Amino acid sequence: MKARKSKDIQRVLQKQGFESFSEKDYHQLHYLVVDGKKQAVFTYVGKAPLSPELMETVSSQLKLTDEKMADSFFSGRLNGEKYIEMLKEKEILN
Repeated sequence: MKARKSKDIQRVLQKQGFESFSEKDYHQLHYLVVDGKKQAVFTYVGKAPLSPELMETVSSQLKLTDEKMADSFFSGRLNGEKYIEMLKEKEILN
């Protein structure tokens, strides 16, 4: 998985229905909100660019097990509805 800028990741997360909470000056917690409720899908993103290794960690936290799907998610090609549907199919969301 390729490295990406933190701002790009945060923009995609917001577009996909994640809300952010700043815990410290350098990290933000992003958690998925569906129908006004926080879900158990979340990740932390710092201000520095994310290396390929960190991108794999973030993908895992977001339950994106397939690299192709993760790439679609982070490039903005996977819409929020399909992402939520995928999480429901994996029984991560009710």
